[in-house]
Amino acid sequence: MFLTNTLKIMYEELDTFERALQHFGTRVEVVAAMEMGGRISAEEAYQQIKEELKELKKVRKSWKKEQE
Repeated sequence: MFLTNTLKIMYEELDTFERALQHFGTRVEVVAAMEMGGRISAEEAYQQIKEELKELKKVRKSWKKEQE
């Protein structure tokens, strides 16, 4: 899936959990706006946010390992 590959690349470029968290918040805002504007369905918005969260959790896990 194109979206998943794009997300991996985007999140790999972020060097800290804080930046990844900020990026996640921005992406959620965009997806929510697209859903409210009728550009995507509620289900599609849910799936995109779910993928974003999955990638954020990977960054967090990696960041926690680096902190130890």
